[in-house]
Amino acid sequence: MNTIENASNQPRLIAVSKLEKSPHNARRTTPKMGMDELKASLLAHGLMQNLVVTDSGDGAFQVLAGGRRLEAIRTLQAEGKLPDDFAVPCQVVADEHGLEMSLAENTVRLAMHPADEFEAFAALIDKGESAAQVAERFGVDEGHVLKRMRLARVAPQLLKEYRDGSITLECLKAFTITDDHRRQVKVFKSLQDWQKEDPSEIRAALTEKLVEASSKLALFVGMESYVAAGGPTRADLFGEEVYLEKPALLHKLAEQKLESIRRGLESEGWGWIEINPERDYQFISRCGRIEPRLMDAPPELVEFRSRLDHELTQIEEALAKTESDELLERQELTQQRVDEADEKLAAFVGFDAGQKGLAGCYVSIAQDGTPFVDKGLVKPEHRRELACLLKEGGTDTESVAPPLKNPLSESLRRDLAASRSQVAQVEIASNPAIAFDLLVFHVATGMLSEDCCGDGPNVAFLPPRADSRSEVGSSPAVKALDGIEQSLPAGWLKPKSEAARFEAFRLLPHEVKEQLLAYCVAMTLQPKLGPADGEETTAYDAALSLTGANVAAYWRPSGANFLSRVSRDQLLVIAHETLGEPWAQSRARDNKASLVGQMERAFASPDRPGGTPEQAERLKNWLPKGMAFGPVSTPKPAKGKKARKAA
Repeated sequence: MNTIENASNQPRLIAVSKLEKSPHNARRTTPKMGMDELKASLLAHGLMQNLVVTDSGDGAFQVLAGGRRLEAIRTLQAEGKLPDDFAVPCQVVADEHGLEMSLAENTVRLAMHPADEFEAFAALIDKGESAAQVAERFGVDEGHVLKRMRLARVAPQLLKEYRDGSITLECLKAFTITDDHRRQVKVFKSLQDWQKEDPSEIRAALTEKLVEASSKLALFVGMESYVAAGGPTRADLFGEEVYLEKPALLHKLAEQKLESIRRGLESEGWGWIEINPERDYQFISRCGRIEPRLMDAPPELVEFRSRLDHELTQIEEALAKTESDELLERQELTQQRVDEADEKLAAFVGFDAGQKGLAGCYVSIAQDGTPFVDKGLVKPEHRRELACLLKEGGTDTESVAPPLKNPLSESLRRDLAASRSQVAQVEIASNPAIAFDLLVFHVATGMLSEDCCGDGPNVAFLPPRADSRSEVGSSPAVKALDGIEQSLPAGWLKPKSEAARFEAFRLLPHEVKEQLLAYCVAMTLQPKLGPADGEETTAYDAALSLTGANVAAYWRPSGANFLSRVSRDQLLVIAHETLGEPWAQSRARDNKASLVGQMERAFASPDRPGGTPEQAERLKNWLPKGMAFGPVSTPKPAKGKKARKAA
């Protein structure tokens, strides 16, 4: 009764200097989270809820409810944003009811539903407030307000689903990709139940006809050019992706840019120009190739470059016998001088005008959006005609490279597959969850399906093939796998009887059993390169993709394991891809041994002096086709097409 009477008293204005936190305050810990928002609200809206205090009898008052508000006010006073004599309205209650009232004040209250907050922010904006003004008044950043506004603009039916708990906040965020309520609702109704619980499925359905700004075509055109042409974009406020909403415009701009490249190449006198955003390796492998050569280069520069090459060879031979700091410094200095000379010679590298009329260029777009121009290709139907032209002109016909019928020898492919298998074993052994799924998938497939499992683990736990760990020698992957093996517990194997060993195994922690399982699955992986163009991906490929591993961190091309085992023409193509066209053209007349040595040094020291950051990045990450654990596109269930059609 006394509490009710005290609570009904009119509040009194009491100076903050006379207030202190009561020992009866139920909130012992004052959280720092949200303090900035509280301070901003106090400045913008004032104290909207009275403090509850008791009279100490000595002119001071103890705060039972409102400790955070009191701390925020004192901080504002210290910052000079409130006067020292600032007073606040307080409800004075009897001391004997203090703890009960403090507990009630901190437990009975309930925060508003997030959807109500979204709509409240949107209502303030609709009244003329800017997002920046609202953010300042509530002590949050502008992005927070913009996100809340975007959520408030979702179709009312979807907000109701969120309020009812039918969809999560993350799924509601996914619908903000578009402002079209009709489209949002249509997609929602078309989704299966499992898709409605997956934000990525919702985004995929809503953005199927949009183009990601990170796609190679968008990078090639450039965001500035697309926007300047009137192309609208949409940013995912709750993610990092930006979407281009007019794919037709993007393709038109790409065609215009590619056409500009075509005109430039035609002006150089090439017989034909093939343009395809996707690089057709099969077409290119059927072509021969004319090589660029030095044209009208100063004889003294050519002689100087030859002398440097001879000097570098002598230094490398000396280093093979004995390594010293002096020789290493001479090697580095000489290599820098070689690079400088090659840079000068590149200005004098070109193709014979007569040969260019029967050869051509293939223009494609690399993954980073840069145009890739492969010059000097000779189609099969033109090789005989070009050979006659060269013979009549007294030119060496061997300058036309034969088509590459089999780019990699079978023995090299086996070794590459074995090296890749080493990395696969490390990554599967390091990912028990993926190993478990891969194992159970193949066991269940073998038991429940008539289809053969194909490439994948041998569920009988056969020992590793000899070529997976020894045929291609030691490597970082082998060392990493040995480290994993040494870290596994072996004590459970010591009991003599199988039953005793099983009992010891059962006592191992679950996570240790997972590690053992992962290692055993890894040891059953068979050497296999990634799927070639047109080949179907397997569960093995999908599992390796899930690891997210970069094979280049374990394996780099060297003379022994790759470079000396491919043709000179292939080396020039690789040089073109990694070191760039000027570098490749300046070495077009070098013999294979020289190319192998230069490229081996480049791959071994990608950050060498004189190189560009782009060259270094390409050298660090280049891999032969089929070596990388590339992304695997997982087909959606057939019923999922309904959602994409609705979008």
